[in-house]
Amino acid sequence: MTPSPTSGREVVDRTGLWGSAPDERFDRITRVAQEMFDVDYALVNVVGSDEIYTKGQPGGPRFGYSGTSDVFCGETIAQDGILEIDDAAADPRYRDIGAVTHYGMRFYAGIPLRSSDGAAVATLCLLDGDARHLDAAQRVALERLGQWAQAEVREAEPVVEDAASAVPLSPRGDSLIGDELRLAALAIPHGVVSGDRSGWQRFGGRVVVTLADVMGKGEHAGAVADELLAALQSRRDLDPLEAVRSVEEEARDAGGYRDTFATLFHAVIDTATGRVDFVDAGHGLTLLLRADGTSERLRSRNLPLGLRPADLPWEAGSVEVGRGDLIVSVSDGALDAYDSTLESLRLIGEEVRRAADADGFFRELSVRVSRHPVEDDVTAVVVSMH
Repeated sequence: MTPSPTSGREVVDRTGLWGSAPDERFDRITRVAQEMFDVDYALVNVVGSDEIYTKGQPGGPRFGYSGTSDVFCGETIAQDGILEIDDAAADPRYRDIGAVTHYGMRFYAGIPLRSSDGAAVATLCLLDGDARHLDAAQRVALERLGQWAQAEVREAEPVVEDAASAVPLSPRGDSLIGDELRLAALAIPHGVVSGDRSGWQRFGGRVVVTLADVMGKGEHAGAVADELLAALQSRRDLDPLEAVRSVEEEARDAGGYRDTFATLFHAVIDTATGRVDFVDAGHGLTLLLRADGTSERLRSRNLPLGLRPADLPWEAGSVEVGRGDLIVSVSDGALDAYDSTLESLRLIGEEVRRAADADGFFRELSVRVSRHPVEDDVTAVVVSMH
């Protein structure tokens, strides 16, 4: 059931989020939040006058719509910061609402998400069946995740574009071929300047690969992306964890990322042994496609660069690749050429397998981008092991 339009709903409607299809941009944040806080649920809820709509969740059957009287989020959007309820079952203000009586939720922590005009239109929230309390570090982490989710809310807001100034589709592909591997990339900017970047270089028996996605579009995002890519690639002699940590410390000292943040995948491939060491910072869109037909998503629980609290440790990953294996990493704009959910990444993996080579996959992806309402930069990198 959709509620009747009211002034509150009109504000929400302007974001374009109410009732919209599932989107990996939001689901990704809730997966990170659920794992980081070890809670039953982490959700992004769009809040209307009489109902909420769950836009982002880690997985499983979609929650859809709920009455605001059955949940906590209607009160959260009236807050300036985090609303935390340690034990709703023992709190007379909340013990009779549906989330407690029907779903057994006792702990709740939520933070309001505001549109570009400052209106509180959604929440990022945590729920658990056990009573608990956030410590100071956890509150900071929730605030950082809220910044990430709020940025995605603002990115989702419709942009009216003058057709005369629209930039035509302009894919650009590059490749590096060696005895042990072939690496190819595609970039389709949404506008004149892209906030996505990919780059690589051979360094002795190692290939250093980076895909970064800076929040926002235009010259500022492009400049930050250029600086980030150059900084990571210049640290080619470091392992990925050391490189990312060094770049983060340098940016923090210089005051970088005050107004933005970046998701990224940064890896070093040892061409002699097939070992791939990597760091994923809020990206989560890299697949390892094995020659035997199996696949694995390379992932971690790191927050994006620029949102991670200084005392939160980094998490690195490592895999072994062999002859016939493929690695494909894409920016989230590529998912919009499918259905925008994580299922899109699986479909991308299937198309990479079906294609005769990376160029064939890039042609298919470019056609999809031209036929779908993709309102973001699209970047893809494919590594094939010989």
